[in-house]
Amino acid sequence: MGTKKFKPITPSLRYRVISDFSEVTKSEPEKSLLKPLKKSGGRNNRGVVTARRKGGGHKRRYRIIDFKRNKKEIPARVEAVEYDPNRSSRIALVLYDDGERRYILAPQGLKIGDRIISSETAPIEVGNCLPLGKIPVGVKIHNIEFQPDKGGQLIRSAGEAGVVTGGDDKSQYIYVKLPSGEIRAFHHKCHATIGQIGNIDHSNIVYGKAGAKRWLGKRPVSRGVAMNPVDHPHGGGEGKSKGYKQPTSPWGQPAKGFKTRKNKKKSDRYVIKKRK
Repeated sequence: MGTKKFKPITPSLRYRVISDFSEVTKSEPEKSLLKPLKKSGGRNNRGVVTARRKGGGHKRRYRIIDFKRNKKEIPARVEAVEYDPNRSSRIALVLYDDGERRYILAPQGLKIGDRIISSETAPIEVGNCLPLGKIPVGVKIHNIEFQPDKGGQLIRSAGEAGVVTGGDDKSQYIYVKLPSGEIRAFHHKCHATIGQIGNIDHSNIVYGKAGAKRWLGKRPVSRGVAMNPVDHPHGGGEGKSKGYKQPTSPWGQPAKGFKTRKNKKKSDRYVIKKRK
């Protein structure tokens, strides 16, 4: 696992840095775990753009990932580590002893031939899935559930990991330090997977040219100050002016620090220490 630089024979290659894909062992995905992925172009069911700056990009197929890890007490063997175009992390193809194949998120250090299991009595080894109440303090984890048996929703990006920091015996809640620095309480029956997500060098990637972003389906961004007053609150003025007090969206909603969470009161009761 590492990065690859290029000889600067063109301006875009001078700074371009990509993954060397050294950990990927299989080039073609498992056909039984694929399904079509339709592009929306940022448009809703009426064809109206509701998410700007999306569109185009390379055609993809969705890999069905097992975030629940609900095949309990059945060991599995890692068959391959694959590239997934839909996420920053790598995925691992595992074969269970009963013959079923599934994709899971590939943690750092997971290799072909390794044995993993989802169980309350599983050893504390990379790739194993356990309830938070069975994981010792100081162990790195990922793919954490918000609610028991709902499936992992937190810490699924490349290179990320949370750390179990303690717990409350009375309320049966476990404290986990998230990558943001926030310490949050989770029910002791919520499952998590041991280890840090792989592809750690993802943060070092430099795209080098606008076209590389277009391959990902990301379209250009026009600055508000470059528009006319009719199009954006930041628009207009003589020359390059910045006369606005608060950065806003084209529709006037404050940006850069403005809180938009709807379930703040319900969710914040589980926050032990805020990230800021």
